[in-house]
Amino acid sequence: MRLGRTAFLHFLSQVVVSVSGFAATFAIARLGGADVLGVYAVAVALTFWLNVPSTGIGDALTKRLSEAGDSRGVVATALLTNGILAAVIAVVLLAARPFVVSYIGASVGGLVAALVVSNIGLVTVVAVLNGEKRVSSSGGIKAIERVARSGIHIGAVVAGFGVAALVAGHVVATLLAVVVGTVLSTAALGRPSRERGRDLLSYARYAWLGKLKTRAFGWMDTIVLAAFVSPTLIGVYEVSWNLASLFALVAVSVQTTLFPEMSELSGREDGRERVHHYLNEGLVFAGVFMIPGLFGAAVLGRRVLRIYGPEFTQGVGVLVLLIVARLLAVYGEQFLNAVNAVDRPDIAFRINLAFVGLNLVLNVALAAAFGWLGAAVATLLSAGVTAVLSYWGLVAVIGSPDLPFGEFGRQVVASGVMAGSVLLLRRVVPGSQSATVGLVLFGVAVYAVCLLGVSPRVRGKFENLVRSAAGG
Repeated sequence: MRLGRTAFLHFLSQVVVSVSGFAATFAIARLGGADVLGVYAVAVALTFWLNVPSTGIGDALTKRLSEAGDSRGVVATALLTNGILAAVIAVVLLAARPFVVSYIGASVGGLVAALVVSNIGLVTVVAVLNGEKRVSSSGGIKAIERVARSGIHIGAVVAGFGVAALVAGHVVATLLAVVVGTVLSTAALGRPSRERGRDLLSYARYAWLGKLKTRAFGWMDTIVLAAFVSPTLIGVYEVSWNLASLFALVAVSVQTTLFPEMSELSGREDGRERVHHYLNEGLVFAGVFMIPGLFGAAVLGRRVLRIYGPEFTQGVGVLVLLIVARLLAVYGEQFLNAVNAVDRPDIAFRINLAFVGLNLVLNVALAAAFGWLGAAVATLLSAGVTAVLSYWGLVAVIGSPDLPFGEFGRQVVASGVMAGSVLLLRRVVPGSQSATVGLVLFGVAVYAVCLLGVSPRVRGKFENLVRSAAGG
């Protein structure tokens, strides 16, 4: 129950993140246009790629803090390591400013350097909170960052400012979240040491590729598309990707919550059995939004994209492909999360290496041949292959997991009922934006009622959460 409540609180924070992000993306798309959104997306993609090494250190920090035993000095060592990384990357970016400006298409070279540094700070603070098993707090500071960023972005586009103001707003919001996260953390700083540095790097040398895989999954297509299509199409693609990612909120919250718990269990005699149990729980709820999201996109995708503007409706095919890719990825990530938690980052490293290589090759080849549809197909194929490899890797470490096929089937049934109901109602509902929002809410209600009706397991978890909330 404690883990369910933690995951639920983290999920609520991610809902805040997504709603505020939706509002900002909507404002940028409607007032600034798809081209401004596309240029900003390229700048953010470049920043996130450059943050990969620091996120590897962050993962190692979370792992070592979550383990039973003496963790003194690990936070200070991680801070020192990431501080050095931030300084080196910032200097390189400033020296290569003309190339950065040329690639992005806007004069934001210095701001991108500042964004890299601030993001490294945020990565480190979030890693500390996750390692302390304060997942709801880490989700909270992410929500603070996104709400602040969205507010600044909306104000900037309303005032008529361009891409530079968007990047600057991102920097300010990130620094605010770093300050709040630092205040919330109770971890002892300690003293940095070579021993701790070697310990962190021994894990991070494998973990960094996991973050590279995450960046490749989220941003490889954007980086590659910048060489083949217009900023307008990139903007439409980013809206589709953001909508697809919205449905993965529960999966991300469950994964984030379960990692430190499984990590602590990995050293116990009965730990493997409990890891299997947690994994089964994670798989049940990983697709609880993704599956209905896919059905919903099939029947309402064009109408939802029209809310952003008429030019965005051309992305409906991309939207469906990206949701399928996201669905495959959330299951693969649950498998890989367990592999990392039982301290086998070497296996995860090989799987992630295969994904990054395959994703890069497919993106370049398919985007060059078929444009943005090719990039979406590349993401889907890469996610599918990696999910299979992650399953095999998990079997090699802890044996075959108990896959909850019955729950998967119930989610599909509930999604089918929802899609059929929405499809019937769509025929008589006008095409206005308010009507589209009403259809979406109607579909959510139908799915929730149907799933609670056909799934005793989901209904039981929901009732426990309600009783827990009512009882404080």
